[in-house]
Amino acid sequence: MTRETTPRGRLDLPQITGLGAHLLIWNYFVTISVLALLSLDDVHSAVPVWISIALFGSVWFVLTHDTQPRVGLGVSIYVSVACVVATAISSNNSIVGGFSQWYVGAGALAMFYLSLRRRDLVAWLGFVGIAITVLLWGLSTDGRLLEAILLVARQAPYVLVGSLFSFGMRRTRRRLDDIRSIETSRAAAEAAALARTAERSRRLAGLDAAVGAQLQRIADGVELTDDDRAELVIAEARLRDSLRARQLDLPEIVSAVQRARRRGATVVLLDDRYPLPLPSAALAAVTEAAVRTLDDAVTGAVTIRLLPAGRALVATMVTDDAGFSRIEIPAP
Repeated sequence: MTRETTPRGRLDLPQITGLGAHLLIWNYFVTISVLALLSLDDVHSAVPVWISIALFGSVWFVLTHDTQPRVGLGVSIYVSVACVVATAISSNNSIVGGFSQWYVGAGALAMFYLSLRRRDLVAWLGFVGIAITVLLWGLSTDGRLLEAILLVARQAPYVLVGSLFSFGMRRTRRRLDDIRSIETSRAAAEAAALARTAERSRRLAGLDAAVGAQLQRIADGVELTDDDRAELVIAEARLRDSLRARQLDLPEIVSAVQRARRRGATVVLLDDRYPLPLPSAALAAVTEAAVRTLDDAVTGAVTIRLLPAGRALVATMVTDDAGFSRIEIPAP
């Protein structure tokens, strides 16, 4: 069994597909078949009845095998034509009214279903075809024109109700889609605001951890020593690292960078990969190599760079100290 799905929250009436469609149309087919068989005593011949039942059976078959929310144009045209043909075959076969005219109600119900499946124009054209066929039968049969008119008039509301219901559901769906769009935009804006607030809080916490004590001493009027000024320079570099090398802002690397700078090394961290994440398979290798490189640096310069995604290397580490060295970390 095939089920058609729509975006969550979207109202799309027929979703009269899947099990619901099979049950509805099966009930429709069984009902009209029972009515047709009950009318065998009120017709000239049973052959047109069986042919009409077969035509409506084919209608049942194609409708249950078209599982799209909007029934296909070819299927809808076939349904309309089959209903008109069944009406034409059965009209002259009827002796009296009642159950023997079951085919008109069956055709109207099929058009009702097409309206629900968003084929209003084809449904109305099909019903007009049925109506014209019935009226022509009434005109060509003595004393039965009024009966034909009343028969058509009784069935027309089915198609009208289907069209109105389908129209109302489409309007409701559009309104719900608009509401969902507004709510989605509002939720996105709120999430962005929360993210900005969280990022601001994180930055403030980092700033306080890095230079909070020194700033408080300045605010208290305490004179700073050369060591204090050196720590402020290191803290300022630490803040720069957290902005331009976010994926290298790891506790192990941060500690190693701080130790290298206190020894007098110049450290530059760059992340040209952001916002694409560093592959988890390469994270351990990058962290281990970076810490080792930084701990080996004394007074020279160390540049650690994450490369853009898509390259053969994920990171490079260049040291210019007593000698020049370059470490390359291949992409996993």
